[in-house]
Parts: sequence; structure tokens; C-alpha cells
Amino acid sequence: MRALLHYLLLDGFDPDTAELALRVGLLSEEENAPQVLRMRLFLGRTGEPLQPLRRELQTHVQMPIPQIWDRGLKVIVHAIEEEMAGPDGRNPTRFAWVRTQILHPTDERRSTLGHPAARQVDILWDWAQRLDQEGHPTKAIELLERLLLLSPQHSLALEWLSILLRQQGLIEETLGVVDRLLMVKAGDVEALLRKGEALLALERLPEALAAFESILKVSPVHALAHLGAGQAKSLAGGDPCPHLDAALELDREATLSVLRETFDYRIITQRPGGTIYPQDEVALLLGVSPGEVRTLIQQNGLPVTGPQESIRESELSRWVSLQNRYHLLPTSLHWMAPTPRHIPEIH
Repeated sequence: MRALLHYLLLDGFDPDTAELALRVGLLSEEENAPQVLRMRLFLGRTGEPLQPLRRELQTHVQMPIPQIWDRGLKVIVHAIEEEMAGPDGRNPTRFAWVRTQILHPTDERRSTLGHPAARQVDILWDWAQRLDQEGHPTKAIELLERLLLLSPQHSLALEWLSILLRQQGLIEETLGVVDRLLMVKAGDVEALLRKGEALLALERLPEALAAFESILKVSPVHALAHLGAGQAKSLAGGDPCPHLDAALELDREATLSVLRETFDYRIITQRPGGTIYPQDEVALLLGVSPGEVRTLIQQNGLPVTGPQESIRESELSRWVSLQNRYHLLPTSLHWMAPTPRHIPEIH
């Protein structure tokens, strides 16, 4: 099956090399068929600057360049050349507008060129939605970033972008976008919650706790903020129970789900010289089999952070305490830290 043209997206213009970068998105059901064609058009040279694009389309899709693209690119090239001829023509910032241009192969209403900036924002938003729905979140991220070149304070775009970045595991980038959103919507609870979650993932625990506590100052019955604050305190070695108790009272089902499935029982700031146990010894301490210990590790969040897959006493104690306190296991575990083998003499 022959590939179909999906979009033409301008990636930018370099005034030093006079290169106009672009990509063509393709729709094809063939598994090994290219999904994107990337190329550069060289302006200011003799000959037709669109010829590389014509050649690539003929090679890969056996089609001439669509009229909308031919006409639109000629307008863009002319605008760039006029800009280049000006006194500040080598300033790259003067060509930022190039990256906001996307052309549909047949529908001018879905092409940004020639529309006022506000309408271009709507068009880019629509493209981002469609691409995300089609299973291309990274492409949706790109379109939202370009939208924000036109409308830097677009709160919905910032919010959606932060969600997509988090889903892709881009935590630093998520945090940067959330900070931008909070400059537009100061004190926004959802943005603060997302900020706290990003800071937790980056193990910036005091900042994460501050983000969750800022939510609780204005909304003391916010269960997720209590869960976040409890997680931040737990990772730092503090007592998470006051926040976890509050979260349990506010939303029992969600709290138990978090504690069973996603709560991180590690203690990141460990004191030097703490006791560690091999897994076989943990089995004896808990009165379970070695196989059950492996299950507790794999399914119930028992942390294994010591050398050679050993278990730290501080984390074992925290984990057992929380499992028993919130009845997370079918039966309680009867364990306390053993008495030291050598009791220091009192002088």
C-alpha cells in the first residue's frame, strides 16, 4: 500500500547556513515503511529550492508536491529571504515563527500559514489532539511546544504538556513546564500536585514536601497531597503516618491502593553503619519462607537496597510497621528489631 501524506512541519531556519529544515509525516500500514521524511532546503542558491522535497516525495510516495505545500513553502521562503535582507537578518530569534508552521496536504483550514496568531494556536492545538489520539504522544508534545511559542501563557497547553511529559518519563522537563504553569496560575492545586510528584521522582524531598504542604495550607482535606507529603517524609526517614492516617480517613480506597501498589518504602537518607540482613535471614526474622520473602519484594514493595541484594534494617522496620498499621497483608508480621548481640557497658 502506498503511503499517504499526513503533514509538513517546519523545523526551523538557520540564517548562518540558509538551511530550512522540515519533515513530512506519512501514513502507511506497512510495518517497515518510513513514517517521517526529514530534509533541508537550501535557500539563496541557484535553482529551485523546493527540488529536494519534490524528489523525496516522488521517491517515497510517487506523488508530486501538493499545491498547498508548493504555494505555502514559496510564501515561507519569500518571507525568510526578505527577513534575511534586513539589518538584523542573521539573528536566529527573528525566525522563531518558522517552527510554528504546519501544512496539511489538502485542507488549508488545518494549515497555519496565513492565519492570525490566535487561529494558528487553535490549529496547532487541534493537531496535537489528533496526534495524541493516534498514538503519537511525542509528536503531540512537539506541537504543544510550538503552540507555546505563539502563546507562552496558554494554561491549558502548559497543563497538557506537563501531563504528556510525565507520561513519557521526562521528569526534569515536566518540572520546568509546571513551574511555567504556576507563573500563569499561581497556587493552582493540580499544578502543585504535579510539581510535588516530579520533585519526588527527582528525590528532591524538602522541595517536594514544601509543594504538598502548600496545597494542604489551603486544602487540608486533599487526600493526594497528604499521600505525597507522607511519601516525601518517608523517603527522608521521617514519620509518614500522620499524613497517611489523614489520607486514609479522607479516601480509604485510594490510599490503600497507593500503599499496596506504588508507595516507595525506601529511606533515601541512610545513616552510616546501619544493620543489613541477607534475604535468608529476613525470612527467619519474619517467620516466612525465602520464597515468600521474594514475593514480598516483588509484589509488596519490600525494599532491597543493601549490598548484594540485602535488606536494610531501617527500611525493613518501616515496611513492616506500615504493612501492619494499614493491614496491607493478609496476616500481620510479628517482628521487632532484634536486641543487639553486644550491649555496651554503662560507665
